[in-house]
Amino acid sequence: MPRVLSKPYTERDVRDVESYVRETVGNISPYIASDEREQLVARGIVLVSRMAQALPPEASLQALLKERLGNSLAVYRWRGARRRTEDRRLAPTHAA
Repeated sequence: MPRVLSKPYTERDVRDVESYVRETVGNISPYIASDEREQLVARGIVLVSRMAQALPPEASLQALLKERLGNSLAVYRWRGARRRTEDRRLAPTHAA
């Protein structure tokens, strides 16, 4: 897949945030559709930025990401799947 960002994004002790997020997404499941994978990568990049801003300057971003990023993205994916299922169930059906 082509990169979301045109050049590598470094944040604290993570040299290439997008590559880190892509690897994390790949560890969630190897069977994620490409459009959903790209959505998760974009969401992950935003999460990394937010986590970095919330950390004290001396804290390791990479250590926090190892603990939380995979779970955060898995929950985001689960909520999206659940929402899509509910939307299909609630969608009006029309007889033709």
